Amino acid sequence: MFVPAFFFIVSFSFSGKADNNKQKQPKLVIGIVVDQMGYDFIPRYWNKYSDNGFKKLVNEGYFCKNANYIHFPTYTAVGHTCIYTGTVPAINGICANDWIDSGKTFYRYCADDTNYHAVGSTSSEDRMAPTSLLVNTITDELRISSGMNSKVIGIALKDRGGIFPAGHKANASYWYEAKSKNWITSSYYMESLPEWVNEFNRKALPDKYLNTVWNTMLPVNEYTESLPDDNEFEEKYKGEERPVFPHNFPVLKDKNPNLLRYSPFGNTLTREFAEETIKYEKLGMSGYTDFLCVSFSSTDYVGHKFGPNSVETEDTYLRMDLELAHLLKYADETLGKENVLVFLTADHAICSNPEYLKTQGTEAGTFFHRAIGDSVNAFLKREYGKDSLSLYFLNQQIFLNRGKIISGGLMLDEVINKTVDYIKQNVPGTNGVFTAKQIKNGETQSEFGSFFFNGFFESRCGDIFVNFKKFWIEDRIRGAEHGSPYEYDTHVPLLWYGWIIGKGESTEPVKMVDVTPTLAALLGINPPKGCIGKPIKEIVDFNR
Repeated sequence: MFVPAFFFIVSFSFSGKADNNKQKQPKLVIGIVVDQMGYDFIPRYWNKYSDNGFKKLVNEGYFCKNANYIHFPTYTAVGHTCIYTGTVPAINGICANDWIDSGKTFYRYCADDTNYHAVGSTSSEDRMAPTSLLVNTITDELRISSGMNSKVIGIALKDRGGIFPAGHKANASYWYEAKSKNWITSSYYMESLPEWVNEFNRKALPDKYLNTVWNTMLPVNEYTESLPDDNEFEEKYKGEERPVFPHNFPVLKDKNPNLLRYSPFGNTLTREFAEETIKYEKLGMSGYTDFLCVSFSSTDYVGHKFGPNSVETEDTYLRMDLELAHLLKYADETLGKENVLVFLTADHAICSNPEYLKTQGTEAGTFFHRAIGDSVNAFLKREYGKDSLSLYFLNQQIFLNRGKIISGGLMLDEVINKTVDYIKQNVPGTNGVFTAKQIKNGETQSEFGSFFFNGFFESRCGDIFVNFKKFWIEDRIRGAEHGSPYEYDTHVPLLWYGWIIGKGESTEPVKMVDVTPTLAALLGINPPKGCIGKPIKEIVDFNR
């Protein structure tokens, strides 16, 4: 079992200032996360990618082809945080997108903080900050090492995709608000949006894209890496009869308020905003190493709705390839390839639709969290004569109503153990049911026990963990889902490009906690104190 019992510390003296003669440091680091991108999406669509996007990173950079996460669950907030902290949820605290704090009966969102308010929005929501993150990030360490002169900015359609990578000490993090169709931020960072952000918002680019019909880039019969466009395994937009091309956004936009997110044009908007950020924040031009964290979220939204075997997902990745090509070209022309360090990876991968897998002879299935919660409560009512002893089935975890159990004179451990036995015997599709105590003590006796151990943060996790069987997902008959400790969710691409990075590839195992210490070694700064990864030798050797 992998036990995070040590911290890997590298100590350097670093001012953060780039030496323009020897170029010992890059002027700008661009961290790119493609939300929900499995490793196989690179070889799968290889023959259709342009020469200047994914192929450019592969052909001119270094490809770590065997990079995997080592925690459960494989969700957005968890993956982004792992990349930038070099550690697992058991240490950094970001154990899910939502969780229930110890002693509470309601769940909270990972980036919520009511001490702050949205900036650029009149909404009472979007009160966001990185305060639930319990360790520093590599971006924090860069700011500290430079005497706070390095700029760090996070960008994503999803707030959590920009907030946690940018860390506690970021200059800014921006995310997209669907209601206003604007990029907004939080008073954690500033009290008013910079004028260049207001000017970008005034361009009303979302309206432009929402008035566009989404059709395939290529003739639809050329999408041979995907299932036929018209199939039974995909969700459809509200207002459509079938989930097929063309998708008439001008007709659909009023019935689908988050339509831009669920389209490849959300990635276009993100790329355009990233380029404006480089330009107006003058990233890479101060003499200090700056850091831009960019997460492309629309691949995840499209992937959830249509699944990884859909024409929609394939088209989204062909378009993502062009967005990447635009961004690389802009960075190269603005600062020079030799001055910009780029890495690209994903926060998690994805499982194919289980109903489709069944047609291929694979055992697969769907859990419905309400059904499991209701079933457990019905069982506990029969056992103890009390209602609602289970609060939620969330993140594949049972959160019991501890207060009600204890005030009712029941023994908590007995309730937990009986519930475990009930799930094992009566709930199909499980591959291990563990108590929090077993996980905490490393007593799961499971092939995937280390994943649960690494993902366990006691005050934010449930009383019972349920590991699904392979190819079982939660709450979806159509579309796709992720979250498991299986390779189809953990195996992601990891590419390095620019600055001093040479050409090459490796199939040696890499843990995703290794990204941050690799960046620290390249930049000559300390990794965050909670970091448990090790520098990737093949990458840091370029800096010798």
